Amino acid sequence: MKVCIISNGEFKDSNYLKKAIHECDVVICADGGANIAYKLGVVPNYIVGDLDSADDKIIDYYLQKGVTIEKHPTMKDETDSQLATIKAIEIGANEIVYLAMIGNRFDHSLANLSLLLYLLNRKIKGKILSENNEVYLIDDFIELEGKSGDVVSLIPYSADVRGIYTEGLFYPLFGQDMSLEMPYGISNVFTDNKIKIKINSGYLLVIKSKD
Repeated sequence: MKVCIISNGEFKDSNYLKKAIHECDVVICADGGANIAYKLGVVPNYIVGDLDSADDKIIDYYLQKGVTIEKHPTMKDETDSQLATIKAIEIGANEIVYLAMIGNRFDHSLANLSLLLYLLNRKIKGKILSENNEVYLIDDFIELEGKSGDVVSLIPYSADVRGIYTEGLFYPLFGQDMSLEMPYGISNVFTDNKIKIKINSGYLLVIKSKD
């Protein structure tokens, strides 16, 4: 089951959101993500969070639409996005796509990366998607499609990433290591319409970007 989680971050272009949502089986709004879903004309399956960011009128609208709303206390340890992730796993997700997860709050944006690790450790596919970025976290292998000239960056998410191998990139790697304190994998470039990245150990962020 592919689940889409809409958070309360920034977005400018609604087309990528609609396309991603259309490809998912279930839609979960993390609190203020309900406001974004409403603007898009999307009726989610669940709204999860303390509801301090969601518009009351929008919540009432979705209640009338039969949306399942799970309200949590404001005084809680988890973020709304974490709660939405737990819900997605609870209903059987084997893949989660995060939308509107990047915004003005760098602390929230940074914390959201940990959700990819949470999924990875549970053998669940995950990615963070925005207008300009696709963010993945790997501990083994990934294959991505694109086109020649597309930009991808490889950034350690552990103290060290050992044995990095790539195919289809302008700056190839043949088993080199990379450390968190000195990443050198920024702004590599596709030379084909498909790339492959493999690592022997550690955690590696793979970020496909455009300006």
